[in-house]
Amino acid sequence: MEQLINWKGAICKYTKSGKGKTIFLLHGFVEEGSLWTSTAKWLTENYCVIVPDLPGFGNSALPARHKNWQISDYADYVLAIADKEKVTSFRVFGHSMGGYTALAIAKKAPEKIISLGLINSHCFADTAKKKANRKKGNEFIAQYGSLPFVKEILPNLFTPAFLSKNATLIKKLVEQAGNYSPEGLMAANSAMANRPDNSEVLGQLKVPILLVSGKTDEAVPLSISLQQVLLGKVVDFHLFKRTKHVAMLEEPKLFKQIMLYFLSIH
Repeated sequence: MEQLINWKGAICKYTKSGKGKTIFLLHGFVEEGSLWTSTAKWLTENYCVIVPDLPGFGNSALPARHKNWQISDYADYVLAIADKEKVTSFRVFGHSMGGYTALAIAKKAPEKIISLGLINSHCFADTAKKKANRKKGNEFIAQYGSLPFVKEILPNLFTPAFLSKNATLIKKLVEQAGNYSPEGLMAANSAMANRPDNSEVLGQLKVPILLVSGKTDEAVPLSISLQQVLLGKVVDFHLFKRTKHVAMLEEPKLFKQIMLYFLSIH
């Protein structure tokens, strides 16, 4: 069921469905909450599932005052939803940038986290090269707009095999993300570039952690994913061999199996 929240003067959207203990599902860059639709559907059989459109994405507006926007701002937004829904503790799973947001939540309010999942995501800061690429990305967006930028980067998140079999889906995702405002994309890009190293946050968490990595993921290479494995107290790590950067869409059956098992024991 669609819900609205006025956050910092911006009207933002999230969905809430199911009953039981709460799970937040957080989308990544050039994505929106609908990325999690199929996942949320089977989770609602046993859980209350909250899926936000992060500010600047989907049907959530970016606050007018977004200068020096940070990943922690997305965390504040999610925590505002939790407060509105009177949720005092929850499980949180984040894809890519959503994982950065989940870690920022864990840093701000570790007492609220029951378990945490990083799906094709990691706890480290951007390298100098990655920061430079994000800056170039923002220059491209400023000059050409959202759609040309999204057309350039979104298909690269998937394996060639997935692209060839799911052309209609990819076209839909590109058109969807092409409607996001340039300001929203640039704010997110800058926030990711400026985010701190959160390896200490991951290391200090006393809750179970799910890590999902794609074997051919270029955005979060396996070498980076593996560095996280020894940081948490209880880590459940899974390498998806036929996945690049979007595990829940590329290997949905395996993702469902792993998620349900993780939730059943944690």
